[in-house]
Amino acid sequence: MTEEKGIAVSRKKLLAFLVVILVCSLSVAGYVIYTMYFTYDVRIAFLTKDIHHLPLIIAIKKGWFEEYGIKAVFYEYPNGMAEMTAFGSNEIDMGYLGIAPALNKRLNEGIRVIIVAAVNVNGSAIVVARNLGINSLEDLKNKLEAGGKIAHPGWGTVQHFLLTRALTSVGMSVDRINKKSVPMRPGDMEVKLHIGEIVGFIAWEPFCAKAVVEGGAKYLILSGEIWKNHPCCVIAVHENFYREHPDIVRKVLEIHVKAVEWIKEHFEEAVKIAVEWTGMSEDVVRLALQNVAYIYVPDVGGIKEYLELLINYEYIKNPPENVDAFLNEFINTTILESLVGE
Repeated sequence: MTEEKGIAVSRKKLLAFLVVILVCSLSVAGYVIYTMYFTYDVRIAFLTKDIHHLPLIIAIKKGWFEEYGIKAVFYEYPNGMAEMTAFGSNEIDMGYLGIAPALNKRLNEGIRVIIVAAVNVNGSAIVVARNLGINSLEDLKNKLEAGGKIAHPGWGTVQHFLLTRALTSVGMSVDRINKKSVPMRPGDMEVKLHIGEIVGFIAWEPFCAKAVVEGGAKYLILSGEIWKNHPCCVIAVHENFYREHPDIVRKVLEIHVKAVEWIKEHFEEAVKIAVEWTGMSEDVVRLALQNVAYIYVPDVGGIKEYLELLINYEYIKNPPENVDAFLNEFINTTILESLVGE
């Protein structure tokens, strides 16, 4: 073999060796990336800029999931009905959402979630344009009957339920309420109110407070005035995940309880985190937080009242034969009770 041929062969061997090294390196890098970003212990959902879910956001910001040894990934949804659909298609394992959509989708579509903790009471409101002379629910009813429209975050949401409860109290039928209301992203409601496409809306905070502080709106009625201390958001878990990973559910609930208690003790810092997360002003966040109370023990009696009214409004198409028996299965606070001693 000539010297030139020997050098060429050596170069080919070196090149082949480098290619093998590169492929192996890429494989290892790919595995590392996959391990970092595509493996998880739990997939947790929440709603867009819903200040009800501040305990979860605080836990994320504080790094408590990592502290408890949990690799969690987080998914955002526009409303609770969309989140329940995600449960049904196995996109998520746990989620912060309203009790109404959880009940609705569990009974109407058989999506097998259970409720393991509460998140908040109150926290929504009906707001109306300041310049329309709407000063009571009766005024709102008349404005709607005269051709106006009112927005809510989606059919079957807590806010849709509360709007129904409010307007039926002044004589509107459920069918008429549904014809005069429109589903809409909360982030779009203030603009639609400003340009006159709607006369008012009901949403979760801080969208109501933002419209009041910045958008020429006023509170007509707080949700706690529609129904005092009404149950609102809860933590739902898919039954399969609960059965297979009770240890992870327990850690998530430990973190939730810690976050709720932390808000009580560090309110000013909680305000700053809420401002950063929502992108809204401190004035808006402070007003919104006056309308929310954070809890973790579910109000079973209140949830029963929710269910009975949902059945009465015919939003539940497949009501349980025995409401108490269903709720005993649907609400499982065994793990929570072991944590807080209830």
